[in-house]
Amino acid sequence: MTTATRTAIVRIVLSVAVVLVVAVLLVPGLADRLRSGVVAGVGALRALGHGTLALGDGFVLAMGVTVGTALLPVLLAGASRASRPDAIRRRAVTSGVVVLLLAVGAALPATYPSDRFRSVALAGLVGVGIGALADAAWHARARAAHASGRTRRVAWTLAAAYGLVVVLVATAGSPVDGGAYPTLVRAIAAGQRLGAPGWLGYDAVEFTANVLFFVPFGFFVLLLFGARAWWVGMLGGFVASCAIETVQALFLPARFASVDDVLANTSGAVLGVLVGVVVLGRVRRS
Repeated sequence: MTTATRTAIVRIVLSVAVVLVVAVLLVPGLADRLRSGVVAGVGALRALGHGTLALGDGFVLAMGVTVGTALLPVLLAGASRASRPDAIRRRAVTSGVVVLLLAVGAALPATYPSDRFRSVALAGLVGVGIGALADAAWHARARAAHASGRTRRVAWTLAAAYGLVVVLVATAGSPVDGGAYPTLVRAIAAGQRLGAPGWLGYDAVEFTANVLFFVPFGFFVLLLFGARAWWVGMLGGFVASCAIETVQALFLPARFASVDDVLANTSGAVLGVLVGVVVLGRVRRS
């Protein structure tokens, strides 16, 4: 596929996305029907069994906003035939402004406009950050194709320590956050009183912690094997997470195997791969 063809396709996708967003914001009741459809779909998945997408409806909707807005920087990069690495920050800022405008548009018809604005803005800006990371990784991929000897030596040492931590946490007889649960609940309640979105509850904090826990997995794979092994970091994160949940389900009755954890851990490994590509590209450039 030529650059001109790829650029034309991306511009068409952007145009369709703009039309759909405008329709959702302007057509009365369309946004509510869309949210109801998503919630119904999540409810159907929950009915499949214990631990299947047990996340709250509000957080699932926020995740949808994050995934959608993460595409913005990438699409803006693809829409330009002369996409340059030095424009990464400009695309991120442009995407952030678009997200804030969308948050204003979503808040205007809401019963509680300020709550809706904070919810959409926070989820959207997180998505823009992830999209900007993917944009940076795309431009660094060529330089990061091969790992250097220095990065391998550092990565082996850190990866061994990280692997030990993963094993200890995964095989602990009780949930590692059990003792901190009351403190976390109080902190979350205090944050919501100060204006944090309603979907930012315990399930959101736990999911985010599981994402961050597996970021080093993908990161170390990239430092060890280079950008060409990006799929090893992503697939390996998924396989390792499935193995952990299987062990917990079969041998640790006090632990709860969950599809949510697999989704979170795999997402963390993907983010770690993107971070690794960017870091390795910068190391080789310097």
